[in-house]
Formats: sequence, structure tokens, C-alpha cells
Amino acid sequence: MTRQHIIRFDLVCVVFLGGCLGTALRYALSLIPAHGWFHAGTFAANMIACFCYAALSAWLGGTGRLAARAKEYVNRGFGMGMCGGLSTMSTLAVEEFMLLHGGDAAGGVAYCFATFAVGFALAYAGAAAGARLASAEQRGEDR
Repeated sequence: MTRQHIIRFDLVCVVFLGGCLGTALRYALSLIPAHGWFHAGTFAANMIACFCYAALSAWLGGTGRLAARAKEYVNRGFGMGMCGGLSTMSTLAVEEFMLLHGGDAAGGVAYCFATFAVGFALAYAGAAAGARLASAEQRGEDR
């Protein structure tokens, strides 16, 4: 049996609008100047996206405040759209390539390690924060 994909125009619009917001935020952060091998704007955009998407996902998974359809819109608009537009693996790859091509292998390794280590830590912290928020909501709803 094959799975039929249905394109939903409402979800396409929600992702598009979220993506516009995330891309605008990423552009604003790109104006932060680099400091040697450290590209602060790209780093900040990726770190914010890591924390926010993890927090949003954990909160949506545990909250009972939103109907399933509303959760889908929030997840697609803010998660896939905004956080997807905000984060940038391609710019990270170009910056890494430029560092390595320019002979700064140590800077390239440090930037890559910092991005993935801090990104993982922030995603973990975001998931914990989102789960705590959902848990607090559940306790508040049970009263």
C-alpha cells in the first residue's frame, strides 16, 4: 500500500509565515560581526533555534491546553517555519569551509565543536524547560 500525500494549503501558509519571521530574525542576527573564527550571528541564530524548537516540542507533547489541530499549527508555524528559517546549517557549512580553506583548521574545529556542543546542551535545556512548563500546566489544570 502506498501512502498518499495531501498538501494542505493552510499548513503551507502557516509554515511560510513562520519561515518569514525566522528568516527575518536570522538576517537581523547576521548583522552581528564575526570575531575571528567565531561567527556570532550564525551561532546565536542556531542556538536560539535549538532551544526554542526543543522547548516547543516538549511543551506541545505534554500540554493539554491546545486541541490537536492547534498543536499542529503551532508546531508547523513556530517549529518548522520559524525555527527552520532561523537556523542555518548551510551558513555554518560555508563558514566552516572558509575557515578550513583559509588555513584556520583550529578555528574551524573549535567553531564546529562549540556549535554542536552548545546546541546539544541548549536543546536538552529547552526540552527540560518545555516539559516542566507542560507539567506545571497539568498540575494547575488538575486543581
